[in-house]
This record gives sequence, structure tokens and C-alpha cells, in this order.
Amino acid sequence: MHCLIIAGGTVGPDNPLYAYSHGKPKALIDMGGHTMLERVIGALQSSTYVEDVLVVGIDEHVIVENGLSFQRPVTFLPDQGGMVSNMLAGCAWFLENRPGTEIILGCSGDIPTITGQVVDTFIEACRPWDKGVYYNFVQRSRMEARFPNSRRTYSRLGDIEAAGGDMVVARPDVALRNRELLEGVTGARKQPWRVASVVGLRMMIKFLFHRVTISDVEATASRILKAPAKIILDGPPELAMDADKPFQIDMLRAEFAHSG
Repeated sequence: MHCLIIAGGTVGPDNPLYAYSHGKPKALIDMGGHTMLERVIGALQSSTYVEDVLVVGIDEHVIVENGLSFQRPVTFLPDQGGMVSNMLAGCAWFLENRPGTEIILGCSGDIPTITGQVVDTFIEACRPWDKGVYYNFVQRSRMEARFPNSRRTYSRLGDIEAAGGDMVVARPDVALRNRELLEGVTGARKQPWRVASVVGLRMMIKFLFHRVTISDVEATASRILKAPAKIILDGPPELAMDADKPFQIDMLRAEFAHSG
């Protein structure tokens, strides 16, 4: 299974992470002597399942200039102007350059605590890989047991609270044929009624009253994507531990310093 990493995002001076990135892409922030991107790719290349790795959002010359190294060759595409554009460019690249690709693994470049075993566990949970997309949530109790001071954002899903993970298994053709939908949802994420026009008013009302369930998410995603969707609940907490805020970077750096 090939893997697409979305790693765009240069951190500007007005961003709290600038003190950590010094103007470089976020994925190049140091985590215990290795960049986040090196740790993520190291885990992916240690997986039993992952074949080729494509990173979209960082120019290859930036990788060379900063002296990053990997177990196996990695392909890089420059930033395409946004998260959705980067994702679609990656999907198109695999279909063009790796003929026969039916399903890929996708992840962000800022989940540095993943390991090869974490990746394998998620991929195996998605078997038989016959859906259009597999996403994951990790319950709050599991997240806080593994990362007690992470202060992650949680969503209410029925009678549980869960954090969304940063890894998916998906068919690239499903993403490409839903370009307009994906761009619309991303652009409307802070405008509830535009979101409602996509997901449906009933779903929006359930969300506002904290009545959305895992089954609701699967059914709505399947309907709007026109492809079956499945949620994997309670995979490894590392899937949902992205380094988004300064205190989270400090916390993860301390973990790497302790573990060596």
C-alpha cells in the first residue's frame, strides 16, 4: 500500500510555532534530534504494508538543504496552495505514476509518535480495504491515558468523546471525483449553514445538540462521497496526537528525551 503524506504549511512570524520552526515548514520542527517528518516517514517505512511514500507540500530542495535522511527513497511534490489541493495532487500522482493503485494510506506530517506497529495496527483494522474511505477516532479515556497533558480537542459521538486521528485509508479516485465537495466543506468549516447545505440539515441539528453517533458519521460520509465509509474506533492513540501547539511540542519533545 502506497502512502501519501500531507506536510504543507510554512510557519510565519505571527504563528506561535514560529519559535520552533524558525520559518521552516512545520513538519521540519525538531523532535529529539530528528524532524517530525523524519519520525513519521521512519514509522511508515518500518511498516509491513507501506511501499512508496509521497510527500506533498515541501520542495525536495528544502529536504536536501536541511539534511533529512530516510531508510528508502521518498518522492516530494511542492505545496499546491492548500490542504485539499495537496491531497488531490498526491492522489493524482499515484494514479498516474503507480498504475493499478486502488487504495492508499494517507496521513499528516505532524504525528511524530507513530511507529511501524501503530501503522500496521491501523491498516489491519481497515481490512478488507473494500470501502471508499476509512477514518479513525480515539476515545478520550485512551488518549488521556497515553498523553495525559495533551489537551486534545474532542467531539461528542453518542455517549463517547473522541479525538479524530490523522491517518486514513482511502481510494484516490473517490477523493478526485469529490474535489468540489472537499473544497466546499473546507472553505465552509467556520460557517455552519454552509456546512449544513453539504451534510444535511438533520445532521447539522444533531451535531448542534451533541446527538451525532459513529453510525451517523459513516452514513453521512457515505452519502455525500457516494462511496462507503467506515470509522475505526480506538486505534492507537498516537494516530490522534498531532503536534499543533507549543505545549504539545514541548510535551512530545520531553517524551523523546526520556525514551531516547
